[in-house]
Amino acid sequence: MGYFSRLIIFIFAALQILRLPTSPQFMDIYYHIQTAWGFIQSGGYSPWDFWEYAPFGRSHIYPPLFHILLALFMKAGVSVVLLVKLFEGAAPVIFLIILWDFIRKNYGEQLGFFVTVTFCSSFAFCAFLSNHIPASLALILGFLSLGELFKKRVSRAVILLTLCFYTHISVPWLFVFSCVIYAVMNKDYRRDSFRVILYSLLLSLPMLSFELVNLPFIQSVGNDFPAKFHLQVKLIDYILAGFGLFLAARMAPRYRFFVSLFLAGFIFLSYPYRFLSAEGYLPVILLSALAMQWIWQWLKTRMFKAQRMLIGALILFFLFVSPVLILDKPAPSSRVNYKLEWMDSALSGILLGKGSSIWFPQMYLPAADIIRRNSVKEDIIYSGINFSGVILGALSQRATSNAIFPEV
Repeated sequence: MGYFSRLIIFIFAALQILRLPTSPQFMDIYYHIQTAWGFIQSGGYSPWDFWEYAPFGRSHIYPPLFHILLALFMKAGVSVVLLVKLFEGAAPVIFLIILWDFIRKNYGEQLGFFVTVTFCSSFAFCAFLSNHIPASLALILGFLSLGELFKKRVSRAVILLTLCFYTHISVPWLFVFSCVIYAVMNKDYRRDSFRVILYSLLLSLPMLSFELVNLPFIQSVGNDFPAKFHLQVKLIDYILAGFGLFLAARMAPRYRFFVSLFLAGFIFLSYPYRFLSAEGYLPVILLSALAMQWIWQWLKTRMFKAQRMLIGALILFFLFVSPVLILDKPAPSSRVNYKLEWMDSALSGILLGKGSSIWFPQMYLPAADIIRRNSVKEDIIYSGINFSGVILGALSQRATSNAIFPEV
């Protein structure tokens, strides 16, 4: 099944390339570009965000690894627009490759194939990977760390998990709690898991202590964020994942990792959208793949002639249909609206042009050029529309009085 896994990955990557002209489609990358510019101006990492909420600024607790990477590319002369497009397009593809490689090496080629199928069943999850690039990078580093842990290479696992802490605030804890729970469930990895966690936390203390000290000065928006009222529920995927959870609990100890990842995913519960469609959806991908593998093997022993037809129909359903129930509440006081979308897979979503683009080069680029020609780098810009101020600040490389993420 390795051939078919690679074929799905190739198709997904090709579709991401076709999507590049409409990217960037999300706001987050402009914040990261602006932060990288701030690092360049300060000559390195800055714990104070002077590039937003200017001239006063605010404490900057966002882990710096991704911003340092962006700053290096920008210093090398790489176009900001090109960087934005490349990172948005590449993040989901690289994560899929890393996830598939981790599963096939530790759980077999067959399960690796079904993971590529279930990965492509959710357009929202793939959109999350494009939007939240530091979180995607942290997920990549986390699975690379787990791969080294499973090989008993503690030092490499520690380095990768430590880099994870210097990339994102919350994602590393998904892997920490997964390792703790897995260590309890599987004694073969108990000692190494706790060593990796302990050493990684010690190496991450500078970042963690800074975040902890400054946390009272940062606004928490988890339960007030507008996305709380825009939820996507993949009922079929959840049903399959529930069966997969039952299977994982009864299988060999190494499959308890799926159970541990599922339990650890509840750390995102305070962000309902992230819990249902982003980081918290990751265990659903793995568990539903495990359920599909079981169905394949069950059909093989009982309905051999119909096996390929039935499982083929299920695979095509996940790859190109995969319905989703959307719950939308435009305002806290309004009623919840329900809508069923039948075509919600990642592949069909890209093919049908799902999502909206916020990239209007005919407007942004001339405006940014006007700002650059009529200001110096110490000047501050402002817009009555928050996201416009941040976009123009990122493209013109000027500090802005605007900000779009009060929680970071």
